[in-house]
Amino acid sequence: MNHSFNIEIAKELGIAPAVILNNLWYWIEKNKANEKHFYNGYYWTYNSMKAYVLQFPYLTERQIDYALRKLKKEGYIITGNYNKASFDRTLWYAITKGLFHFTKL
Repeated sequence: MNHSFNIEIAKELGIAPAVILNNLWYWIEKNKANEKHFYNGYYWTYNSMKAYVLQFPYLTERQIDYALRKLKKEGYIITGNYNKASFDRTLWYAITKGLFHFTKL
């Protein structure tokens, strides 16, 4: 698998947040094309931390958690919970509308 990132976002937030944001963007665009996971005006994607660790083997769980928290704090993403089971704590992620001025992250 290839991972890429937007250089301007990497300069502002760091490489790990930029790579993860690009990955989120990819899956959200895929869901948008398939008209899936549209809630509260946003298309969403989700993953468990375990899945992210497998997807980004060059990052630690702590680095991934930090990157996701930074993206949220800086307003690049929002989180939600649209799981069917109430006990499922998997977080869902949407990219804020203000970020869509990038044609491709």
